[in-house]
Amino acid sequence: MGRLTQISYGIICVMAIFGNTLTIVMFVMERQLLKKSYNVLIMFLAISDVLTAVNIIINPFFILGDAFPYPQNAILGEIFCRFIYNRLLLFQLIYFSVYITLVMTTERWFAVLRPHEYNHSFSRKRVLGYITLSWVWSFLLMLKGVIDFSFNPSGDSSCSKNDSGGFSFNIAWYSAQLFLKTVIPCLAMIGLYIHMTLKTIYSPTASAESKARLKAKLTRMVTAASCTLIAFYLPNQIVFLLIIMRKKEFGEPLQTFTTFLTFMTTCLNPFIYGLCNKNYQQRYWRILSNIFPLPKKRQPREGGRFSGFGWRKTPSN
Repeated sequence: MGRLTQISYGIICVMAIFGNTLTIVMFVMERQLLKKSYNVLIMFLAISDVLTAVNIIINPFFILGDAFPYPQNAILGEIFCRFIYNRLLLFQLIYFSVYITLVMTTERWFAVLRPHEYNHSFSRKRVLGYITLSWVWSFLLMLKGVIDFSFNPSGDSSCSKNDSGGFSFNIAWYSAQLFLKTVIPCLAMIGLYIHMTLKTIYSPTASAESKARLKAKLTRMVTAASCTLIAFYLPNQIVFLLIIMRKKEFGEPLQTFTTFLTFMTTCLNPFIYGLCNKNYQQRYWRILSNIFPLPKKRQPREGGRFSGFGWRKTPSN
């Protein structure tokens, strides 16, 4: 692994942890915001991005490289190989973020086109249910990795991979995963936005309230986050499928670059929130000003003048 790659991932992790922690602190300090369903979803997306950055740091493939301290204990080794080394937890968090973003898109669709059903479909209990289902489903999508990797203390990395099922099965399995992890949620998000836009703009029956919600800063913010995720995430999944089909190999520049793009999304969301939503932006500045207070300007005393060494008394005539 090159030094530039390690530094780049290090920068991503620092930015992701800082920006998303800032978002989480905002919700902790102003808990009334969590009365809104979309804020609950944004908070969990921020938590997922922080955990993703932490997993990048503790995974030997990104920052630490050969300096990573591989466990020697059999139990710890099995846990490490089956959940961390194979990037199961790392990519499970990515897929969780994808489905949370899909829920956010659906939330906007209901807010614009089905406002009379919104409170029922996105009650606090249901939103927590959507989040739980997204977590469980994203973990199930990665479950094969738990079977394929095992602890091997005699190996160079202490972990070994056994491709269960054979070549044909793996192609079928990962092709299905590509649709479940990428194609279906991404197409669903695109379809919801297109339907929401066309239905609101061109329908003569669309209410003024629906048009206002379509143009609202919150809808723009969720749209920007969704488009960024799709654009940065989809290429890596296509390359991964090509690797499974033995058309590409791990470590090639294209695979390295698309993987880097995937993890870039973890640090971009807070910037999107701040740029698209002035309320979030103002709260960010308020928190930062409390953490890093700006020095107050010194006021001159009466009859004084400023010099490079401070304020001095002006001699009287």
